[in-house]
Amino acid sequence: MAEIKRRVFQHIMEDSSYHLIRELLPKEWVIREFNRPDYGIDLVIELFNKIDEQYSETLGEYIYVQVKSVKSIEITKEKIYNVGNVAKGGWKEDRSKYAEIDVIKYVFDTNSLYTIQSLGASVSVLLFVADLATGNVYFVCLNDYIDKILLPKQPDYANQGTVTLTIPAWNNLQNKPVANNAMKFYGKRAKLLAAFSKFSYQKNEIAHAFMQKDYPVITYRDELEKGKEQTREDTASMLLYFIGQIEGLDIWEHAEWSVLPETKKEIQTVKALLSDEKSNWNEVKNRVLILWHQLTNLGTMYEDLCREWFLPKLISLMTSYPTSPEIINAG
Repeated sequence: MAEIKRRVFQHIMEDSSYHLIRELLPKEWVIREFNRPDYGIDLVIELFNKIDEQYSETLGEYIYVQVKSVKSIEITKEKIYNVGNVAKGGWKEDRSKYAEIDVIKYVFDTNSLYTIQSLGASVSVLLFVADLATGNVYFVCLNDYIDKILLPKQPDYANQGTVTLTIPAWNNLQNKPVANNAMKFYGKRAKLLAAFSKFSYQKNEIAHAFMQKDYPVITYRDELEKGKEQTREDTASMLLYFIGQIEGLDIWEHAEWSVLPETKKEIQTVKALLSDEKSNWNEVKNRVLILWHQLTNLGTMYEDLCREWFLPKLISLMTSYPTSPEIINAG
């Protein structure tokens, strides 16, 4: 017998969660549905900078989101122990001390995680879990969770059907100071990675110009340029050109990572030295080498530290939030 078309409750929950997300994110941001058909990304959020009540400027920054909605979700306590640097090795937990925090748990399908893993970390893919009973929307960066928790802890996770994700309860779109800082940071990801690549290229060219190699290998380029010397004017011109390429990047305005505005000041100092023909050239060269070491080290800091932010790990709890949790000795 024929039946009238019906709307399933899951679709109603999905619409409710989308409405909730729109209510909680800044009104000037643009949220586009990206799920027709759905291959793991439901929303794309484009970030804008509010100029005044009339205008907002696009930042060219995007966050990709997979949305999950639940009728109600339980908040539980979890002990978070210190873990070694997983960028260098596997999961090594120190159970001598811990912090106890509120978390939520969400069971996520492995196929979606594996798909996101295949994307790499060049764009931020976040999970939003909407609790329709309370109006809370919890978030976590899936790229970072995979690289900094899942793979070090469960390298064979792809052999199981689901994975239970742990999300700090502080990661809540209702928690505006934390949520806005996190979203801005995740939106900057592509710009940061592009800048790190540029810094690395420039540092290599500077090493050739100053004839200061940091590797014991003779390359074809070394043979071609053997005996070639650049004048001070040529080198200064190249360095000022390099600075011109990077000093206007808007990553320097991201005050939430305080090292960035400080690095911008150092760039301006070196630029002034290069522009002054009376500057001592040896001093200039030393400042240039130190500056580009600092610039390339930003990429190391980003991988070591920043990608840990807003995850259920002790280093994150100490560096991501306005207040740090109490550290408890287990002994």
